[in-house]
Amino acid sequence: MEGKKCFGYDNEKGIWEGSCIGEDRSINRKRWLEEVFPEWGLYLNKQIEHTKVQPGKIAMWWLGAASWAMKTPAGLIFLIDNYSGPSLYTKYAYCGVCRTSGAQELDVLRLNPHVIDPWGFKRLDTVFCSHHHGDHCDIYTLKAATQTTQCQFVGPKSAVELMKKWGVPDGRITQVKLGDSLDFEDTKVSVLMNYDRIASITGVENPGASRPLGEVAVSFLFHTPGGNILFLADTLYYNGYRAIGDKYNVDVVTLNMGHNAPGVTDKLSPFDAFRVAQAVAAKVVIPDHYDNWASSQIDPRQLVRIVRDNDPSMKVVILQWGAKFVYPDDQDIGYYKYPDWRERFRPDYSWEYGEAEKIGIKR
Repeated sequence: MEGKKCFGYDNEKGIWEGSCIGEDRSINRKRWLEEVFPEWGLYLNKQIEHTKVQPGKIAMWWLGAASWAMKTPAGLIFLIDNYSGPSLYTKYAYCGVCRTSGAQELDVLRLNPHVIDPWGFKRLDTVFCSHHHGDHCDIYTLKAATQTTQCQFVGPKSAVELMKKWGVPDGRITQVKLGDSLDFEDTKVSVLMNYDRIASITGVENPGASRPLGEVAVSFLFHTPGGNILFLADTLYYNGYRAIGDKYNVDVVTLNMGHNAPGVTDKLSPFDAFRVAQAVAAKVVIPDHYDNWASSQIDPRQLVRIVRDNDPSMKVVILQWGAKFVYPDDQDIGYYKYPDWRERFRPDYSWEYGEAEKIGIKR
């Protein structure tokens, strides 16, 4: 049995393989890690690869936290703020959340599974990083994409500093500033303001100092064949988002949301998430980041109730990890439900009550 992969995702067949369950075989820590992590194997990589996006639509996958994948009708594949790292430990000397709250250190415990393999893309066109926080500008994602694809990397100055430090070639990096516009085959990206105050003081050496917001964090508005999708990453609430709503047509906005314990403001509260979505005049709001850190986990249904009571014309979509969201087709789904594979069940094949022997299956 040595050397045979008995359990895990079969990359060639595109299926989970478990034929050796119950048989004895050699297991060490390396094999355990290879067979079990990422928990979803290449399932989602394969789904993204094989998905054909119809004209006039756009496909997105929520990878957990504030991580997203996007595929356009032309076949372009983008990663936005993908995080393939573990739980984190951070200290006051660098951490913006520590500095705003006075915490000397924080243990940031990861709850969500790894649903994507950053090493498993056959095609990846561009990796976008909204800012330099480790769960948005991720060393694992950047290293993998640099080595296994020819993709480009896009981010503001703070993120580009890390890209260069981690060995991304200069020729594959585009440093963006507010007001920039990037043109792709069937999609355009506008680089807009992001009011992430936490990012502005993360890593700053001089006490009380901060970096300019446009230098440390940006928002990405994707003008796609299916609609305009706005990614707001780790923003906090600010009145200035009204200017985006007045200037641009925003179909879908994704934004962070979470629980803030007394003494800290790290995430948008559900009500402030609604306020930001209303300010940018989004038709659909999809919250993220509420799921992955133990300290800020929150029930996303709080946002559903707030929107229903204050602006029933706005739609809320609550996704699950690894969920595929196609716009505009899925704008009314409300809550995503994982497939239950009912189309695969065949009573006539049943060992118990079907006629299996008539189709050559021995009972």
